[in-house]
Amino acid sequence: MLAIIGGRPQRFAGHVDLYLQALKQFGNPVQPIGQHSLGLVADTDEEAVETWWRYWQPTVARLAEERGFYKPDRARYQAEIDNGALFVGSPETVAQKIATMARDLRLSRFDLKYDIMHLPREARARTIELLGSEVAPRVRELLAKEPTHV
Repeated sequence: MLAIIGGRPQRFAGHVDLYLQALKQFGNPVQPIGQHSLGLVADTDEEAVETWWRYWQPTVARLAEERGFYKPDRARYQAEIDNGALFVGSPETVAQKIATMARDLRLSRFDLKYDIMHLPREARARTIELLGSEVAPRVRELLAKEPTHV
């Protein structure tokens, strides 16, 4: 399981290659590869982006002070959504991003950490509902057209 919580997920491709090489070298069968990332699914991209920002920003700001890394700002937040490790958006947006990562990193599993400090129960429940009813079926559809290759 790749725990990818920031930056471009594709930078982990080398780790996947090493893992697969080691399995082959030692005569082990190919094992599932999964990704764990943060995010939120809502009915629209705008709703997801605004909702997640309200709870992600103060959490990351607190971590930045404690650990000495970057302070969160809207530009970096949007970059993490567009090309980084945040899976925030409508069902279609999140499904497209998951399918891309599944192909790029040869994933067979994806785990979305949808809870963050004080995120309302309604937002968490809606994410779960949309993941099951819309995102997962759409990811399967996208990957059926262009599957991942291990």
